[in-house]
Amino acid sequence: MKLLKLLSVAALSAASMMANAAGVDTLSGLLKNVETFTANFTQTMRSQSGQVMQEVTGTLKAKRPGLFYWKTKAPLEQTIVTDGQQVWIYDPDLEQVTIQHLSQQLSNTPALLLSGEVGKIDEQYQVEEQPESQPGQVDFLLRPKGVDSLFDTLQLSFVNDQLVSMKLKDSLGQQTSLFFTGVSVNQTISEKAFHFEIPDGVDVIREAP
Repeated sequence: MKLLKLLSVAALSAASMMANAAGVDTLSGLLKNVETFTANFTQTMRSQSGQVMQEVTGTLKAKRPGLFYWKTKAPLEQTIVTDGQQVWIYDPDLEQVTIQHLSQQLSNTPALLLSGEVGKIDEQYQVEEQPESQPGQVDFLLRPKGVDSLFDTLQLSFVNDQLVSMKLKDSLGQQTSLFFTGVSVNQTISEKAFHFEIPDGVDVIREAP
């Protein structure tokens, strides 16, 4: 009986590894085709019970390797820009800009999958391709391998090979959903778009690496 249990566990483990490898290959293939990405987004945060806690809209731009721009509109206005080395976080209401080194934890932020190194997805995440939820849609469930991750699970959804949403859950059971509209892929974006000009008169906080 012990031998049968060991064999069954080994078989399930092998199947899981094969599924993960297949999911990684498929997801990597979809993301590798995206050199630049621009879109409008709606971000909604819900509590464990499903109650809407926060909703914002905004725009984002991403360009490989490592360039990212994110701006939310009022009343929760914020701009986040990275040139692949450092990150500028601008809060107009606080009249404050925080400048950080792009640490490993920040690089694991879900939206940065659009600008990061696709070949390293399997180093950071366990990837499972999900059963088709609706015709033409492909879903992937990602579980971070790092113990200090900002979330527990992340679902990426594609329709006609185009990313349409991201949904992540944290350890408190809260879910944050990002839905993309007006998506444009592989259009020319100047690198100047990923360098933040600090407004006059704001406080600047520089955080050490």
